Amino acid sequence: MMKIENIELDPFEKMKSSIKLTAILLIILGLFGIILPQVFSMVIEIFFGLIMLAGGLMFGYYSYQIHSHSHSSINWLKPLILTVGGILLLVYPSSGISAIILLLSFYFFTDAFASFALSYELYPADGWFWMTLNGVLTAILAFLILIGWPETSMIYLGLFVGISLIFDGIALFMIAQTMVLE
Repeated sequence: MMKIENIELDPFEKMKSSIKLTAILLIILGLFGIILPQVFSMVIEIFFGLIMLAGGLMFGYYSYQIHSHSHSSINWLKPLILTVGGILLLVYPSSGISAIILLLSFYFFTDAFASFALSYELYPADGWFWMTLNGVLTAILAFLILIGWPETSMIYLGLFVGISLIFDGIALFMIAQTMVLE
């Protein structure tokens, strides 16, 4: 009788293939954002609005459960802000997109800084250049958002999130390619 054994991959090899899969998914999602930026902007805005609304309702429910005997109204501030913010995003999507793109600009500045920090950590190992390039391009996107805001928000949100996802995916893929298995 022939016995077939399962060969388990080295954990490092699993991590490398997982990083590559994540990179490919980021690139595909980014391409969608570039091809249909206005649709992608609306998807992002509606998704964000729904998350805020759901979070506000859940926090409201738990605040009621935990603080129903309390006379302090401060416990209701977070659920109120999340619920009202989520509703406003869903009712006024254009204004919501303008607000989100402005926040995204600040996120891109932070992401660029993080990419530079990771690049510095990786240097002189293979892959540091890709993280530096990712940081430079992300910082450029942040500046472009601020220059065109709010008129370009509808196009820029989907387009720039798509571009950022593609560069994040490429950087991750290149780092995975240069990982040395021990």
